Amino acid sequence: MKLFIICLILLMSANAVSQKENGTYAGIPDGLDSGAVAIYRSSKKEIDRVSESRMITKSSIAVTVLNKNGDDYGEFRLSYTNNDKVKSVTGRIYDWRGKLVTEIKKRDFTEFSSFQDFVFYSDQRSIVYSPKVTVYPYTVEYEYEMETSGIVHIDLWVPVPGYGLAVETALLSVKTPNNLRFRHIGQNYDFDTSVSGHDAATSVYLWQLKDFKAVTREPFAPDYMSIFPFVSVSPDNYYHSGYSATVSDWKSYGNWVNKLVEPVSILPPAAIQRVRQMTDTIPSAREKIKAVYQYMQQKTRYVAISEGIGGFQPMPVSDVDRFGYGDCKALSNYTRALLAAIDIPSYYTEIGAEERKIRFPDFASVDQTNHAILTVPVENDTLFLECTNPYNPFGFVGSSIANRTALIITPDGGELINTKHYDAENSLLNERMRLKIDSDGNVAGSYLSEAKGLTYEEYGFLTVLPVDRQKEYLLTHTAINNLNIIDFKATNYGDEDPVARLTLDFNAGKYATLSGDRMFVPVNSLNNLKIRFRSKERINDIHFDYAKTESSEFIFELPVGYEVEHLPAERSIDTGYISYRYDCKLEDNRVIYSRSLSINSDKIPKEHYKELSEAVTEIGKSDNAKIILKRSL
Repeated sequence: MKLFIICLILLMSANAVSQKENGTYAGIPDGLDSGAVAIYRSSKKEIDRVSESRMITKSSIAVTVLNKNGDDYGEFRLSYTNNDKVKSVTGRIYDWRGKLVTEIKKRDFTEFSSFQDFVFYSDQRSIVYSPKVTVYPYTVEYEYEMETSGIVHIDLWVPVPGYGLAVETALLSVKTPNNLRFRHIGQNYDFDTSVSGHDAATSVYLWQLKDFKAVTREPFAPDYMSIFPFVSVSPDNYYHSGYSATVSDWKSYGNWVNKLVEPVSILPPAAIQRVRQMTDTIPSAREKIKAVYQYMQQKTRYVAISEGIGGFQPMPVSDVDRFGYGDCKALSNYTRALLAAIDIPSYYTEIGAEERKIRFPDFASVDQTNHAILTVPVENDTLFLECTNPYNPFGFVGSSIANRTALIITPDGGELINTKHYDAENSLLNERMRLKIDSDGNVAGSYLSEAKGLTYEEYGFLTVLPVDRQKEYLLTHTAINNLNIIDFKATNYGDEDPVARLTLDFNAGKYATLSGDRMFVPVNSLNNLKIRFRSKERINDIHFDYAKTESSEFIFELPVGYEVEHLPAERSIDTGYISYRYDCKLEDNRVIYSRSLSINSDKIPKEHYKELSEAVTEIGKSDNAKIILKRSL
């Protein structure tokens, strides 16, 4: 008996020592510290789908933070909703020697509602812990267990959640009953993937990533999901709040969305009568659609709502009509109901905005969309209506949803379509400036610009601001030193192809530089090419926000007593992906500077990086050229 007690004490002591020390954390894996601010030593996520509507997730992670820049990776953040129950959450902090310094209990974590100010209501909450450690490196371990009821998707697995992060090993495990299958797809990494039978009725799927070196952020890199490894797991069997569906492709996914949308699409009779009276005398379908869209913009305001199935289902259109607010789902569906009341068909449409996008036409999943718009077929055309922005021109598709795939929800299910495509020829910035230079280098000037296509967004928002805010913006964003604005006006006109127009009268002291009997006048003070590449090699393709063309003409009226000594030589550069031309010529007492720049593609293969980098450098030099004037008296 004594021997048993001694053995038990020794075993308990050994366990205590092992919990207080972890020698693995005293060293850094060879090669993984290069370019890294933190290293995931181990990351494990185990998902167990217990039934059609219930799932248990267990997760553990150990991260070594190498320096202050990696502190964010040492933080813990777990988001959950009313459909989730966090059963346990713990953690530990080890110092640079691998010695345990802090046990993190559940009471040490901070819990709060995690929706932002612009969100009207959400049931999403977060549990957060931030280590207060200033001696590096240190290692943090976290574990949690959570039970979820209601399954529409399984969170995207992103084992490398940021730049500057290396991963020693990461594992995703999904256990599912054989009668509740799922589809999966992995990208940007050759995952070690396996599947095995847990028992006669259950299978386990495994994905593993090892020895992943940190990625350094490059300027003009592709979006995050085009670079970093991820696995998307999409269940075939949806079940949430009494709604169920079998989803195998985008068509059947659309049927699921239809189940959510149709029950909340009934307008009150008064609203139907109102929209009919409003449009009865309008002759064309297109003008009726415009009237309804602008009515919706004036009547409603955008608020974000995310609660339970409300994260996927719009609020009833009767409530939107009554209260005058809604999120993207609600406002798009409300506009659809208004158009249906005057017998104009339209389609509720899901899309990925900003960096989220539908990437896989043959793989349907909830995590590829995050926004809703409205698609309206018209004769020989298709209109896309962004219903969340009260100032958006009718039919204008902005950069966040242009040039990408969307999913229209038809009575027969989902159907993939492409939104409006903008290229360099229809995203244009045209500008004209006249400058009168005096003998001290000061200027009086006038400026006119017109922006259309996706460049419309660069000026279109100005008219929404109060006049004092407009002026403040122009003073801080116009690249003319010592700018004094005398008068200005910002206007927008046009619908599907709107134009933002800006006029500006100003003066500026010391625009030109004096040196002895010479004056140096910058030829391009407004739109120098703001692309800079410093590295010699390129890992990723080059991505711009969009393709565009800039066309400029600046007229300089020379000061009395000066003559032209030097004009920059004409220059032309064309790589196929970027085109540039400028020339300077003297006419009477004026110098006319003409410039055009076209970024012909928003995606440029990395194989062309050297050529592009050299071209950008040369364009930058040309944009910084100066006219040299010499005193003639």
